[in-house]
Amino acid sequence: MTAKCNAVGNISLDDRIAGCTAVIEAATARQQSVIFAHFRRAVFYLQKGEVDRAIADYDQIIEQDPNNLVARLRRAAAHVRKREIDVGLADYEKAIELDPGDVYAYQGRAGVYLAKGDIDGAIADYDRVLLIHPDNVSARVGRGLAYNSKGEPDPAMADCNRAIEISPEHGIGRYCRGHVHIAKGNIELAVADFTQAIQLNPRDYRSYLGRASAVRSRGDFEQALSDIKQAIELAPNDPYLHRWSGTAHFQTGLMSEALDDLGRSHELDQKNLYTQLWLDLVRQRSGQPSQLDEASKQLDMSRWPAPIIRLFLGDTTFEGVLKAADDASSVKMKGQLCEANFFAGELALGHGATDEAVRLLHLAADACPRRNLEWSAANAELHRLKIKP
Repeated sequence: MTAKCNAVGNISLDDRIAGCTAVIEAATARQQSVIFAHFRRAVFYLQKGEVDRAIADYDQIIEQDPNNLVARLRRAAAHVRKREIDVGLADYEKAIELDPGDVYAYQGRAGVYLAKGDIDGAIADYDRVLLIHPDNVSARVGRGLAYNSKGEPDPAMADCNRAIEISPEHGIGRYCRGHVHIAKGNIELAVADFTQAIQLNPRDYRSYLGRASAVRSRGDFEQALSDIKQAIELAPNDPYLHRWSGTAHFQTGLMSEALDDLGRSHELDQKNLYTQLWLDLVRQRSGQPSQLDEASKQLDMSRWPAPIIRLFLGDTTFEGVLKAADDASSVKMKGQLCEANFFAGELALGHGATDEAVRLLHLAADACPRRNLEWSAANAELHRLKIKP
């Protein structure tokens, strides 16, 4: 049984896990063998989606060897996968303390900073990586997308172009450039880059999602839904993809399909406030009673977009939502104002206030960061209404 922990060939994940467990529990096993078995078992747990068990294995390694850099990095990534961002950040910072020259630690921390809305912090970490390794394609793409998120498409384009020069055989540089073209309003160029990225790497679901966002913004729902279907086939347990699909079905009037997709998104991520907002829109539009009041009792209503949920429930005004959207970070505030305008516009549309809805959707289409789902959704809604975005 123990041999299955490190064996190659057609062996089930459960048998591999059992083999690693046997090594760990063997009284005669050397410490290094036990640590290696924990590493292997964590990989197999992650492949099964059992992230907590993988983290427990990394905990065991770090307990025995607190300075194990690889365990720190992998545990950080596992916590981030669970959206335990601050816990992951602590591990990345410890990894940097252990090895100030480790590029993986800086790249991991940059990803955490992006998740926390600290774009400048992310760019600074990518800068550090590129000082150590100027041809690191992942850091070039990461920094390019970070600049794009910050509303600086020119340095973003330079990084994406450099990534393509360094590694033309991979699609990631063109994926990066596709998003910059969206930010610049060059939708056809964006579609061309995402298409080429897909040709180079048909297994990367992100390029299908990027192309879907681009074509959706011009009102091409058929192509958008086809692309998002491909993305879901490649990443079936990604709740964002199911939410994206549900919103597109909503805008084409396919409420049953929208409910199915959003319900699946909710199953995969039950704490997501955005999914609840979309579910409520679908229920309103299809004549079903709202379940938002009951759902909100299970959600963290101390964080954004809780003020929008309160607007939907009639517990605040739109002016109150705009006030709540204010933030010291201009990037974060822009995203929150985008979402406030979009969802208020959809709410107004559902109540028959078309003129107000169009005004708010125009604000979202003009001001939303183009990486946001709400940007492509606002443009798509205006196209559906046959109003020029």
